[in-house]
Amino acid sequence: MPKKMCCQMLMIAIFAPLILFLTRDTVTSTEEAKTVQGRPDIILIDLPPVPGGEKMPGVTFYHDLHTESVKKNDCSVCHVKEKDVFAFKFKRTQNTNTQTDMAIYHDNCIGCHVETSQKGNDSGPKEGECRACHTIKPTFTSTRTPIDFDRSLHFRHESSNTIDPEGNKEDVNCTACHHNYNKDTDKIFYAKGEESSCTYCHKAEKTKEASNLQTASHNACVACHLKVKTTFLDKKAGPVDCRGCHDPELQGEIKKMKEVPRLKRNQPDMTLLTGQDFSGKSPEVVKKALAKQMAPVPFDHKSHELKQESCKKCHHGSLENCNECHTLTGDKKGGDIRLEQVMHDMNSDRSCMGCHNESKRLPECAGCHVQMPAKPLADSSCTTCHAAPTENIAFETMDKKAMAELAQKVTEAKKTAFTRVPKEKIPEKVTIGFLSKTYEPSEFPHARIIKTLEAGIEKSTMASRFHEDGTTLCQGCHHNAPASEKVQACSSCHGSTTGVSDLRPALKAAYHGQCITCHEKMKMDKIAATDCTKCHKKKD
Repeated sequence: MPKKMCCQMLMIAIFAPLILFLTRDTVTSTEEAKTVQGRPDIILIDLPPVPGGEKMPGVTFYHDLHTESVKKNDCSVCHVKEKDVFAFKFKRTQNTNTQTDMAIYHDNCIGCHVETSQKGNDSGPKEGECRACHTIKPTFTSTRTPIDFDRSLHFRHESSNTIDPEGNKEDVNCTACHHNYNKDTDKIFYAKGEESSCTYCHKAEKTKEASNLQTASHNACVACHLKVKTTFLDKKAGPVDCRGCHDPELQGEIKKMKEVPRLKRNQPDMTLLTGQDFSGKSPEVVKKALAKQMAPVPFDHKSHELKQESCKKCHHGSLENCNECHTLTGDKKGGDIRLEQVMHDMNSDRSCMGCHNESKRLPECAGCHVQMPAKPLADSSCTTCHAAPTENIAFETMDKKAMAELAQKVTEAKKTAFTRVPKEKIPEKVTIGFLSKTYEPSEFPHARIIKTLEAGIEKSTMASRFHEDGTTLCQGCHHNAPASEKVQACSSCHGSTTGVSDLRPALKAAYHGQCITCHEKMKMDKIAATDCTKCHKKKD
């Protein structure tokens, strides 16, 4: 064997194991990165900087990794109790100063790592390995997803027989979570019928009156789950780890109730939106005020409520009436946004018109609406919503009950307002022969499509409300024609070539754009957009 080859083989024998050893962690971490893109249990420990001192990067702490390393569900390893409830701060109940809190972390964390290592187990960094924890490039990114406490999850907590709030005399558990704050006494109290969402008081950042939402949720939810888990050993309690609530995959496994009873908070079934609070006002004042504004809007609160997962969909700041913050002329409490603006904002899913506009994107609606040009507010039919007559109202008896009755009466009348186009005026089929030189004429099942759309409208309260005249369906295809039983052919506007002045598509493009878009938006999978022969049979 040549001398040169011997040297090469010797070097490979010496350095190959070393190379494998050095690259072992790299390969492992690469494989982990492929399978684990992030973790839902990442907590950033970042104490305030010491005045005049050097600021170290915060510590990316993997919470569930540590709870799995200690005795299961034994939070006392890291947390202390205050009034028989765990304080979710490390080894203390309150923050003090940076030096003291930093010493608590260093002494206890490093001490636990050393103790674990001495027992022959894998452990975290020890004394002097500062950058192993204080790093600006963590191994994992956070996949923490806020949990949606929807109506289903709310009812499961409300009706649970394992939650036993102190002083509760009813068969529901509202007092376990809901409370108001008394600024004078600096204490919380429960007020029946005034329950609100946690987010109305507990914001993303801590305020003078309330802790931030994360702290409040952990103090209430995790503490309660721990209590239930230890008290009812044979009962399944909620999660006590981060993954249980904040892992997107596990969130999808949370049991959904098929039927959720309506929330109990003295909310109305029906009401009349007048824009003002007329309680205690004289009939003369009410009559004069209504004479200067649009007719009131009958509002089916119950119907809207049952279609949403949370009251926050509309009541984003509090559960007060909209006009408490958004007045007719604007108020600082509502960000100087007038009531008329919030009700008609097409770009907000919290406004009436904005939410209705979002509904147009549903498959059963999108086929027509996605291709129709949006109308400016001035061209909208205001009386579709502003429908409550005020001429013959007995203002002296216009209390909440009377307003609800009027709203109910108008709404019921509107539910049956949709009028179908007479069958004899609807062509059974429409033959389209524009491409007849190459293909057989296409037969469009006109009547069958109209019947399908009409049936869908009659099933939807909102659709029937906004499509009172059946001829509005014609505008789905005949998009620039007026609502009428007599419509013009597509060739009336679209010629064989593209318009020079207004760039209207040519007839062939117009047909394909209209039909294919409708099939795609309404998710008609049986006929693919690229399956030309479904509509166009080639001539022999």
